[in-house]
Amino acid sequence: MKILAFDSSAARGSVAVVDNGATLFAEEFDCPRGRGGGLFAALERAMQACARPDRIAVGIGPGGYNGLRTAISAAEGLKLATGAELVGIASVRALPCNAAEYFAVSDARGGVFYCVKIRDRALVGNFELLDMAALTARLDAEPHTPVLAPAEIPALPRAAVAHPDAAILAGLALDEQPAIATLEPLYLKPAHITQPRSKTP
Repeated sequence: MKILAFDSSAARGSVAVVDNGATLFAEEFDCPRGRGGGLFAALERAMQACARPDRIAVGIGPGGYNGLRTAISAAEGLKLATGAELVGIASVRALPCNAAEYFAVSDARGGVFYCVKIRDRALVGNFELLDMAALTARLDAEPHTPVLAPAEIPALPRAAVAHPDAAILAGLALDEQPAIATLEPLYLKPAHITQPRSKTP
C-alpha cells in the first residue's frame, strides 16, 4: 500500500511517502505558527514521487490551531482529488523515539501543560492537563521514561525537543480504519482566537 503522510502540528513539519515499507520520499519543513507554505511545497514534491496514493495519513494534534487546520484541510482536499482513503492519527504517536514507551508533553498555554504516555506507538490513557508542579511530579514518578516535547520547556530540562515524523505516521496508518467523516483536530482546550478590538465611536 502506498501511503502519503504528513504533519504540521509543530513548528517543524514532515511529509513522507511510504510504499510497502519502502520510503520513496521524506522531507521536513519549517511551519512557524502553522504557516502552510512549507507544507504545500513539500506536498507537491511528494505527489510527484508517489503519483496517486492509496491512503493519506495526517497528524491531527494536539498542536497549533493553524497548523492542524491547514494539514487536515489539505488531507481532505487530496482525498477528494485522488480517491485515496484518509486516516487521522494523534501526532504524538509519531514522535521519533527508540524506547518502547515515552511521555509526550507540551505547553498548552495559561500555565497548563499536557502530558500523555505512549507505549508501542499507542496512547496509554487520556491526555492530562497539569500545572508545572503536577507535571514534574508525574514525570518524576518514572525517571527513566524519555520525555519528548515539540518545543523547549525551560522549566523542564529533561524534555527533549522532537517533532512528529511522517514516515512513522505512515507506518501507523496501515493499522488504522479509514475515516468515514470529516476529520477534526485533537484539541485539549478551546482554541485561543484573538478577538478584534472594538472600535471607539
